[in-house]
Amino acid sequence: MKKIILTLLVAIGYLCMSCAKKDLALSQGVSATKDLSFNAVPANGSLGDTNIKYFGRWDFSNTTQYISYWGGAYIKVNFTGTTVKVKVGNTTNYYARIDNGPWVSYIGASGTINLTPTPLATGTHTLSIAQGKDYSYVFNFEGLILDAGEVTSAPSTGTDLIEYIGDSITAGYTDPQANVSDYAWVCAEALGAEHTQIAYPGIALVNGFGLNTDKTGMDLQYFKARSLANANSPAWDFSVYTPKIIVINLGQNDNSTSVPDDTFQTDYISFLANVRAKFPNAEIFVMRTLMGVKAAPTLAAVNARIVAGDAKLHYIDTNGWLTPNTADYTGNSGVHPSVDGHIKVANLLKPLIAPYLTGGTPPAPVYLDHCDAISGWVSGNTLSLNISDKKEGSGSLQAAGNSTLDFQKVFTPVNTGATAVNGSIRFWYYASDVSQLGANNQVELGSGGTNDVNEYNWDIGPLNNGWNLITKTFASAGTTGGMPDLNAINWFRIYHTKTGSITTKIGALQILR
Repeated sequence: MKKIILTLLVAIGYLCMSCAKKDLALSQGVSATKDLSFNAVPANGSLGDTNIKYFGRWDFSNTTQYISYWGGAYIKVNFTGTTVKVKVGNTTNYYARIDNGPWVSYIGASGTINLTPTPLATGTHTLSIAQGKDYSYVFNFEGLILDAGEVTSAPSTGTDLIEYIGDSITAGYTDPQANVSDYAWVCAEALGAEHTQIAYPGIALVNGFGLNTDKTGMDLQYFKARSLANANSPAWDFSVYTPKIIVINLGQNDNSTSVPDDTFQTDYISFLANVRAKFPNAEIFVMRTLMGVKAAPTLAAVNARIVAGDAKLHYIDTNGWLTPNTADYTGNSGVHPSVDGHIKVANLLKPLIAPYLTGGTPPAPVYLDHCDAISGWVSGNTLSLNISDKKEGSGSLQAAGNSTLDFQKVFTPVNTGATAVNGSIRFWYYASDVSQLGANNQVELGSGGTNDVNEYNWDIGPLNNGWNLITKTFASAGTTGGMPDLNAINWFRIYHTKTGSITTKIGALQILR
């Protein structure tokens, strides 16, 4: 019996020593998660609380603080009780929103920030906290403090994520609440989507330019975990999240620092290809800069990538969205939208990207003509059907000669379903030798059945030898003889003066909406 009792005492002592070692490991920060997984329940509001959802490029490697280095990063969580505080490890600007109320600013705040100086009603509350409005964009999150005994729960989150890429305009830099009031945030929130803002004031697309001392371009910085404020940033791990939609708005600072158009266009083509490599299935929308600078090379870059086979790439013509020297902009620069200007941009952007979110139905193009038959077409040159060189359908229309009239057709009226705000005409156009094309040219689309009657018109260029994808938005069109009726389009023409005989072709004439 003594032996049995002694054996039991030894076993009990061993177990006590084992538990003490595990407790010591936890107190010293040594990982004992695997051994104590049955006992490792994170405290409500702590960094380990999985009810807290993070959006943005976050670094979770430090067990005492989670850090994001791009503006507009945010967290979402539900909590019970009447008060909540947030612990942060750096001094910067924060914005908090409780129960879908107004955003409250905490400027130059640090340490423990009381988000409820007036206690809330008892119950479950929603909380969002975001960072923005400085040049560091560091959100150093150390956890939440709740009332004793209160708990968190998982918040409602959007099905889709939208990633915005841009400069100070996309970051809402001149507005009092910056990132939470800019068009990117407002648009995504209105769509019920989560969002990220990879944007930095002064940054250009092209490396070596821009308004910052560090002139690293977004063509390089986008692929980094941290913003331009952080030297020697590690690369970002693109497997962390996958956006459904990417919206790019760059070029304002390339224009300000005199990036040549051909350099900008070439760099934009490469940038779009590199973003596509990271997100093969995302719908990518490229915005014309709100002021219209670098519009031509931007559109040319988008069309070049579409020609190369990118079927999920779209150009957004923002012409007319904002009015210079009005309340649409802050200050006298006419560059940065005001709060109201951002809302206006968000409202115009929203219907263009909404169909591409989960559950949406992207509008199919309306074909005016597949250009697979000569019937009804007129040309001042020798017109034929080319079935061997085509971009869509069973052929393309071909015209050979030096006459100004390239292609013309009167249609049975077509209801395009487009509007003057969201509609575009798109077609493939081939030129064998653009050096033989004169400067006098026009693409015409109308509802009057002839030229100069209820007609949209555009210059066709710029053009390269070979096939070109031409996209012209109704918002950017000139008009002659009144506004076209987009419910009854029946006229199309291309004319182009020529200095010699060349071959031109057209295919897949369609309306985008």
